Amino acid sequence: MSFLKRFSSLQWKLAASYVVVTLLTVLVLEGIVILAADWISVQASAAWVSQSALDRASRLARLAADPLAAGSPARLAQVLNQSLGLSVNIIQVTTRGVGSDSDKVGWDSEARVVIGVQGRVVASNQSECYPVGSLFAEPGLPEAERLVAEALADGVTGSHLAEEPGVFAVAVPVASAEGARLGVVYYRQPAPDASGWSLSRLGTPLLTTTLLLLPCMIPLGLVFGFVTATGLTRRLRRLTQASNGLAGGDLSRRVHDSSGDEIGQLARQFNAMAGQLEADTTQLRELADRNARLARQAQRLAALEERHRLARDLHDGVKQHLFGMNLATAAALNLLDADPQAARAKLLEVGELSRQAQAEMQALLSELRPAGLDERGLVAALKDYLAAYERREGIEVRMQTAGDLSLPLTHEQALFRVVQEALTNVARHAQAKRVTVELHATPETVTLQVADDGSGFDPTAIETGSTMGLQGMRERLVGLGGTLTVDAVPDGGTRLTACLPRSIHTDEGESHA
Repeated sequence: MSFLKRFSSLQWKLAASYVVVTLLTVLVLEGIVILAADWISVQASAAWVSQSALDRASRLARLAADPLAAGSPARLAQVLNQSLGLSVNIIQVTTRGVGSDSDKVGWDSEARVVIGVQGRVVASNQSECYPVGSLFAEPGLPEAERLVAEALADGVTGSHLAEEPGVFAVAVPVASAEGARLGVVYYRQPAPDASGWSLSRLGTPLLTTTLLLLPCMIPLGLVFGFVTATGLTRRLRRLTQASNGLAGGDLSRRVHDSSGDEIGQLARQFNAMAGQLEADTTQLRELADRNARLARQAQRLAALEERHRLARDLHDGVKQHLFGMNLATAAALNLLDADPQAARAKLLEVGELSRQAQAEMQALLSELRPAGLDERGLVAALKDYLAAYERREGIEVRMQTAGDLSLPLTHEQALFRVVQEALTNVARHAQAKRVTVELHATPETVTLQVADDGSGFDPTAIETGSTMGLQGMRERLVGLGGTLTVDAVPDGGTRLTACLPRSIHTDEGESHA
């Protein structure tokens, strides 16, 4: 199989085509030369035979003048039968196309006829065709009868030649020494067949040439084909290797081919395509690196915002409680001897402040690590958090859920943090009495709404960047492909809406439910 595959390569195909084309070219040229030479030979022979017929007829007319004037048939017969001293070279004799009597005896040989002034045959070398004493007639060649009639006319002295397919006919007037008209000599001679140069003559020469040239043409064609195809196959092989390298990820592969033919154009187009692909890949890598840097920066900013929020919470809650405990403890020490009852009241205040500080710390710790979110899911963790929030802040909280809320952990954490931040803002700024938390899921998205009946705020504050908590929530959702909208009216409450897709879309185009 590998042997046959080798012969199907481009080098073998080109070599075989060179052998066939060269052999056919030689045979065609040889056939043209042979046909041309044969045609020229036939035409030259026809011209020579035509002139020979005129010469023979003129000589017969001169020799027949005296016997015809003396009225001696015997001498005329001798004149007609004697050799004229001219060699005749007739390539091929035929009587094709000279009438319905073309199969008559003698048509393929010379005819010599002496005709008297009355148009009757005086002597001939073919008595069966031209009987002595009969009127001259040439049924197969009407043109001959016209020639004889013209030669017998008074005042005619020249020879008359008629050329018909396959035959030459000549009529020459015979006159005495005094110029008296004695008769006519009619001479007919077969002509060479001009149609004899046909394709049938090519068979033997071409076959001979083929047998002689084939042993030489095959090695010559193979050598020439291999030499010519070596350069082409080498260039194509370089293109193939570069294409395989490019497909394997080597974007630096190029083909160096400066020729102006089609393969050179293909190589330049390949280099342009590889360069564009390399540039696009470099841009994609740079974009991926930039996106990764932006993601890390967003994470750092989110962590920084979370630390700032915790710092504010510690400052506003725990720190204030600790400061109050410090003041109450100092007052109790001062009053311990003078007024034990007042000192005891201050110590009770210290205990209450301590419990409040502990509750604040517990709330902060639960925000840092939502209890049970990994094991119990978002809904259960939110219920626990909302219950603790309701007890701590004294604000009524209602929760409504709908749909399949089995979400990726990243989605659950993001939504939980949004609820925490929203409720923290409600407790600090809204002065609300009631909060509603709604969580709805569809096959494509998850929507969270947190609404309160508090004092609301100016929506333009969102655009000026003064609400860092809202900005942190928005960045957290955008990182997961989500959105955050806030509807607020001064003294009319606030509604916060967060929307997340159920799938996490990565940079590589993959998605995880």
